[in-house]
Amino acid sequence: MENEKLVKKALRLQLIMKLARKLKPARIGKERMLGTTHGEVTVLEYGFENTDIEPLFIDMHGGGFVLGWAAMDEPMCAFFKERTGVKVISIDYPKAPKHPYPAAVEAIYEVIKHYIDNAANYGINLDSIGIGGHSAGGNFATVMCIMAKEKGDFSFKYQVLDYPPCDMSLDAYERPNPKGAVSPRMVDMFNACYYGKDYEYAKSPYMSPVYATKGQLTGLPPALLILAGRDSLHDEGVRYYEALKDADVQVEFHEFENSVHGFTYNRKPDARKGWDVMADFIHRYKFE
Repeated sequence: MENEKLVKKALRLQLIMKLARKLKPARIGKERMLGTTHGEVTVLEYGFENTDIEPLFIDMHGGGFVLGWAAMDEPMCAFFKERTGVKVISIDYPKAPKHPYPAAVEAIYEVIKHYIDNAANYGINLDSIGIGGHSAGGNFATVMCIMAKEKGDFSFKYQVLDYPPCDMSLDAYERPNPKGAVSPRMVDMFNACYYGKDYEYAKSPYMSPVYATKGQLTGLPPALLILAGRDSLHDEGVRYYEALKDADVQVEFHEFENSVHGFTYNRKPDARKGWDVMADFIHRYKFE
């Protein structure tokens, strides 16, 4: 019964988000619709008017696996394109509760495979593909790296993980709750929608990368991990950082001690610093 109430709350919030999407559409990115086993997915493309073969950066927005849309990331995607010279796609993945785990994971993988299979048509350098995301998008980014390594269909040069949830098995009310953090009630809602709060089920590495084995992590691409000090996800992010290091993955770690979850979406100084850190990392690793 409690889960049903949380799901209904999420559906109400999604209606509000639907209105916001209309008020704030993509103004720079070119929209492309791609079919997946979980329905059509909208992808925003940046820099694809250039027919030259260029590196690609794959972006996924935040929103607790439930909220948000690709155009939220348009300022960042446009910044990365201009600053680093990469082409960018931003994937508007399927949202829970209508599409619970593993729908988004599978759909994102299929979208990426489409671009890689058609790289010549899109002008994509197959030897220079990076992936990243913010919050839930950061979770998807590192999960894609684990999945790609296991499936062998493609690989990434680097991963950009901006305050990702790394341990979905934690009860929302047992996580740290610093001032300014996303409320446990809201986290509870996200969990109820994404996987029904079955905390044992949530220990899959494709949902909670901290549970990936050392063997699964070994050989993953270099990672940039950005954490916010006043975030309930901070400590599990540190655990994932330690797990990556233990697996000999190159990890660059940046902690924004006084920032809250989602800070790279606001207009405060730390947001711009975060953008600079991500752009510098992309620029460094796109050909390394």
